[in-house]
Amino acid sequence: MLCLDFDGTLAPIVERPEDARPLPAALDAVDALAARLGCIAVVTGRPVRTVLELGGLDRLTNARGLRVYGQYGAERWDGASGRVVVPDRPASIGRAIERIGALVEGAAAAGEPVEGVRLEDKGLAVGVHTRSCSDPAAALGALEPGLRALADELGLVVEPGRNVIELRSSVLTKGDAVRELVGEFEPAALAFCGDDAGDIAGFDAVRAWRGEGRPGAVVVSGSAEVPALAERADVLCAGPAGIAAWLGSLSDRLAAGGTPPIG
Repeated sequence: MLCLDFDGTLAPIVERPEDARPLPAALDAVDALAARLGCIAVVTGRPVRTVLELGGLDRLTNARGLRVYGQYGAERWDGASGRVVVPDRPASIGRAIERIGALVEGAAAAGEPVEGVRLEDKGLAVGVHTRSCSDPAAALGALEPGLRALADELGLVVEPGRNVIELRSSVLTKGDAVRELVGEFEPAALAFCGDDAGDIAGFDAVRAWRGEGRPGAVVVSGSAEVPALAERADVLCAGPAGIAAWLGSLSDRLAAGGTPPIG
């Protein structure tokens, strides 16, 4: 079983989230692997429908072998049935979006470098992106205390990322998704590929699996923005291009009838 993050892993990080697209080589490898592996699941903070629109996973030849666990598993898509499951939007997210706008305006009035902040309405969550700001780190630092206080008030979960802070209504983690998938498919081997702090729970699930004497690998899409993740890697790839190459190598070995090493 292979679990993959979307942004920063299959797709390069871009300034505008709506412009993210998986690398063609990664999609080709995923399509080929979906015909050979027990399950491939994209486990992401993005909404399911956004991932399908941007990634085109439902249009791949072997889409039946794919799953998407969106919003950390709160949303689901099963390639075999084509069924999408999306919970109702909680009122707390609408209130958060209204309040975040005022928070950004207040920071701007105080002289903080928040011009260019973008809000991403995910339905079950809202992402506050600072990548378009002149100083993304400073903008994030200026907004983070207020965002955390707002999350506490509204009962939302804070999820920091690469030049983004997300407030989300679900308490699920990527580790929960991995454990659920493992329970369903009972795989012979397991790998999780990711690039950011939100993927750590998925990495930990693989470590726990491997601690029971079963083969598993943490595959990190390395970046200068989150260098500490390299320490967690069994396989360290050079960003999404490196992930695409690793997936291609895995596919080639399986197509040749070999048993590729997990690491």
